[in-house]
Amino acid sequence: MAALPDRRRLTVLLAVFAALSLAGYLAVRALAHPTMIDMVVYRAEGQAVLHGRDLYGDGVHIPTAGGNVLPATYPPFAALLFAAISWVPVGLLKVLVTAANIVLLGVVVHLAARLVGGWIDRPAFAERWALVAAIAAAGLWFEPVWTTLRYGQINLALCALILFDLTRPAGSRWPRGLGIGLATGIKLTPGVFIVWFLLSGKRREAATAALGAIGTMILGFVLLPHASVKFWLHKVFETDAVGKTYITDNQSLSGMIARIAHIDDPKALWAVAALVVAAAGLWVAARNARRGDDALGALTCAVTGLLVSPISWSHHWVWAVPVAMLLAVRVPRAAVAWCAAWCAVFLSFLIWAVPHKVVGPSPALNPVQMALSSLYPLAGLAFVAWAWRESTRAQPVSAA
Repeated sequence: MAALPDRRRLTVLLAVFAALSLAGYLAVRALAHPTMIDMVVYRAEGQAVLHGRDLYGDGVHIPTAGGNVLPATYPPFAALLFAAISWVPVGLLKVLVTAANIVLLGVVVHLAARLVGGWIDRPAFAERWALVAAIAAAGLWFEPVWTTLRYGQINLALCALILFDLTRPAGSRWPRGLGIGLATGIKLTPGVFIVWFLLSGKRREAATAALGAIGTMILGFVLLPHASVKFWLHKVFETDAVGKTYITDNQSLSGMIARIAHIDDPKALWAVAALVVAAAGLWVAARNARRGDDALGALTCAVTGLLVSPISWSHHWVWAVPVAMLLAVRVPRAAVAWCAAWCAVFLSFLIWAVPHKVVGPSPALNPVQMALSSLYPLAGLAFVAWAWRESTRAQPVSAA
């Protein structure tokens, strides 16, 4: 049998790897029996909207296996969207949401390749799609992606929407910024991109995103006036309703500080640290964008938002996949270390190797446990530092 040409052989190998990785993931998932509890909450929010129940009261109270109760925490606009899945039985919905998230991971990889450019976006059609499939299949083993699928979360959908927005070509009928505005209306944290637009001199995009977010807010007030008043005047300030700040699940600066300081909720310390990191991170992100490096600017903005958010659960860090792709193009050795860290977090459950499901103040941790409990914010700070070093260059690094 004649040997396949090198490029064709590589395409086949990538496709085989993607198929094997996906099969392995589905096998492990079947053994894990995930509850997809967040998906159940979304479904309950949609039912509360359709049946006129109190969205931010007794209308949505989903008990967990650990004895906690999960309430609705997203803006009313998100609940309106969740109404579309409220009629689907939970068993079927688990299958549909899992399949949708796997497809969305592929979309995220495809769009991230367009954003990053370089060799990762230049193969011929068949080769490119095999590469996208292989990267997505590898991304399944990143802990944030695994946990997003385990809980039935919407992180990949929001990431795809933002990347779609950022990769629109000049002259596109889709107004750049609208996707970020809609994502902000669903979950407030994407609003950090509006600030990045402003600092980067992209005033039209900033205005479009802001108007899009305001539009979702107005729609919520029109269709769900009581819930909107309750959310925007009260619930939006109640970060404790989302979860305890100090538990290991919270991989933001606030969680890291709470564990280091051994206090429940370090509001003052976090406010100072968040202000400094937000200012530095967004300045670096804007500086890269102004020098023509939108990919590094956008991903620095995303990481900065995760760092300074009061709560960033580990599954919020799905942006680790686009960051890994950027590093693979710019600094392959760093990309290997980055991917190994995020996969090792899943394979050995490093961030769960410390006490985390506790009631009361954060337990005392030794230095090793402290580092393991804050792998994500430490990795995020390292990435922002690298982005700052890149911003000092006269021109963006060539992606050739």
